[in-house]
Amino acid sequence: MDQTEPGGQVRGDREPRVLLVCATRHGSTPEVADAVAAELRGAGVTVDTQPARDQVDPEGYDAVVVGGPMIMGWHREARKYVGRQREALARVPIAFFITAMSLTEDGQDRVDGVPVLKDAWLVKEPRDPTKLRYKERYALPSHYLAAVFKQAPGVRPVCVAFFAGSLDLTKMNLFEKLFVTLMVGAAPGDARHWEAIRGWARSLPSLLGLGDAAPTA
Repeated sequence: MDQTEPGGQVRGDREPRVLLVCATRHGSTPEVADAVAAELRGAGVTVDTQPARDQVDPEGYDAVVVGGPMIMGWHREARKYVGRQREALARVPIAFFITAMSLTEDGQDRVDGVPVLKDAWLVKEPRDPTKLRYKERYALPSHYLAAVFKQAPGVRPVCVAFFAGSLDLTKMNLFEKLFVTLMVGAAPGDARHWEAIRGWARSLPSLLGLGDAAPTA
């Protein structure tokens, strides 16, 4: 019979099972989730990819990955999923990925004790680190994650990865356009860094404690 050791280390003769939950506003984030899933499957992990809005029960999975875009906060469906499933998610290793169009470098590799990975294509040095402008303060990793951690304080991800996303203004309403251009200062376009995304995905079996995962032929 397969067992899971303390800390999420999987053992037994079956492939580890990961639930990959994704929220999206305009359709680009599921493509990131697909890239993450492909790398996990290549490492011998069984992956079930599901929309966050479906509220799939994480019970029975060895680990969970939740991803979504940052649009006036982390996508509400991603936050709702973590909040509503918080009791089950607190019992399994979990990782988050967030796509965004702006991220201020703060010189820190952790937020509230949680390791943070920053996409080099996304992160920007502040003009004056001693006096951040509003846009720079808004785009701090700690600001982005404050509401996420508040939603489910008992859920502690092994890592949160921030990746550059894709911004198509033609798919946004007027309020969203004004917010991302004036308040955040984001520029439209597809900035996704596939090498960084896939590299992080390849590190997930180790981060999530999926010790039996092995590359498939």
